[in-house]
Amino acid sequence: MNQLSDVEQADRLGRRRARILPVLAIFFLSQQAAFFSNPPAERAVDHVRIGAWVVMSAAILFALYTGGAWFRSPAVRAMLNDEPTRANRANAMQWGFIAATVVGMLVYVFQGVAQFTTREVIHLIVSAGLVAALVRFGMLERRAHA
Repeated sequence: MNQLSDVEQADRLGRRRARILPVLAIFFLSQQAAFFSNPPAERAVDHVRIGAWVVMSAAILFALYTGGAWFRSPAVRAMLNDEPTRANRANAMQWGFIAATVVGMLVYVFQGVAQFTTREVIHLIVSAGLVAALVRFGMLERRAHA
C-alpha cells in the first residue's frame, strides 16, 4: 500500500482536525445538556458520570494546549503545530478564557434569581471555556485550510 509522506499526512490530519473540532464541541455541549437535565445526586453512577466529564474536559484542554497528534511521528506533529496553528490555538484559548470569565460573571449576577450549586457553577464555567475554544480553533483552522 502506498505510504503517505509526512507532509501529506500532516495536511490530511490538519483538515480532519478542522472538521472534527466543531463536532466535538457539539458532542460536548450535548453531554452538558444531559448533565443539567438530570442533576447528579450522590449515587455511584453519578460519581462515574462526573468523573467522565472531568476526564473528557481534561483531554480536550490537553489537546487544545498541546495540539494533539500524540501518537504521530515528531515530524508530523511539528508540521501540524506550525506557527499559524499555534497562533490559532492561542487565539482560541483567549476566546475560551473570555467565555469562562463572562459565564462566571453571569452566574454571579444571576445567583439571586436562580440558585446554582457549586458543582453546577464549575461545570458551566469550564464547559463554556472549552466549547468556546473548540469552536474558535475549529473556525480558524477551517479558514486556514480553505
